[in-house]
Amino acid sequence: MFVKKWFYFLAILWTGMTWASCDKPGMPYPDGVLGDGDIEALVLNEGLINTNAGAISVIYKDGSVVVDAFQDINHRPMGDVAQSITLINGKYFVAMNNSKKIEIVDPVTFKSEGTILYTQAGYPRQIVPISPTEAVVSDLNRQLVRIRTVPPYGKPLEYISIPRWVEYLVVAENKVFGMTQGGLYVFDADNIKKDYARVIKEVYNEEFTKTCQMLVDKEGMIWGLMYQKRSGVVTGITLKRVDPKREKVVESHTLPIGDPNSQTPGEIIGYINYNRTDIDPTGTWIYFNVKTRTAKANDKGEKEQQSVYRMNVDSGEFEHYYDLPEVGMMYGFAVSPEGDVYLCDCLDYTAQRGYIRHYLKDGSKVSHKVGVYPGQVYFPGSQR
Repeated sequence: MFVKKWFYFLAILWTGMTWASCDKPGMPYPDGVLGDGDIEALVLNEGLINTNAGAISVIYKDGSVVVDAFQDINHRPMGDVAQSITLINGKYFVAMNNSKKIEIVDPVTFKSEGTILYTQAGYPRQIVPISPTEAVVSDLNRQLVRIRTVPPYGKPLEYISIPRWVEYLVVAENKVFGMTQGGLYVFDADNIKKDYARVIKEVYNEEFTKTCQMLVDKEGMIWGLMYQKRSGVVTGITLKRVDPKREKVVESHTLPIGDPNSQTPGEIIGYINYNRTDIDPTGTWIYFNVKTRTAKANDKGEKEQQSVYRMNVDSGEFEHYYDLPEVGMMYGFAVSPEGDVYLCDCLDYTAQRGYIRHYLKDGSKVSHKVGVYPGQVYFPGSQR
């Protein structure tokens, strides 16, 4: 009997160690991103500034998590403040803001394929390809940085001064579009020059919408989210459609915000600070967040919650999509190809590891503990 109990104890201990090995460096990685589809999502974790804790977490479909795939495979930190991850020419290009570099990573093995180090001041943010061999990087220093996206990667090709700081970029009709507080700037992709920039002044961002990425729909049109205001009060969520060929706004649709004092459950009563946007893989549905009234009070005694709404780009009609009753402030937001909602939860914004909150369409929720300051969720194979 003692031998049997000891055997069961060892079996349970071994099983627990095997499950916990997802957090241990040096574990073997099954093919997934470009292989048999074992990977559910990648998470880019910024990491606490000045700690070199930027990391790529891998969430597998069986629920297991590898917290820092790059560190485990390359035996060195990826860098400081991982800002964005973009698949270009079959490689991940990761902007490391505070390290002033771009790390190129193999999407199957997670091995480093190269590093583009800045040779002058800069803080890389978002990366978009502008040709089969080049991309531009947005930067806090009011510049766009041109880089190579095929070997040899080398150093940045050019630092291009621009009138305003641009965060999110999109490319359409061989033009680069970047939204700022002064309007939507337009540059020719093959001749990015400050003096040749055009501005679409009707489309701009503000403090609480600067976290909303621009989106390109199935017709190649560009969408930007703005807050409609009257006398300084936000009265609606507006989505504006821009024709990149004509460089003008061609449509505008607004979801009104109701009475903030309304007690009617489900009523839209406010907007979200630092809102986020996403679009489905077909380029048909645009997702964003609002504040709605609830029947029951939350832990803070407030009868309100965040809710996901979406708009159909064909009809311009809005509809309620999902309620997020336990969410305070999200650090990142994405909707999977299956329609599930993923939120990045940094907890109390200290150096502890955060969570990905996965809200399934059936109403259930799954939480995955990932790296420090998770900020972007990426679904391999689903990019438009």
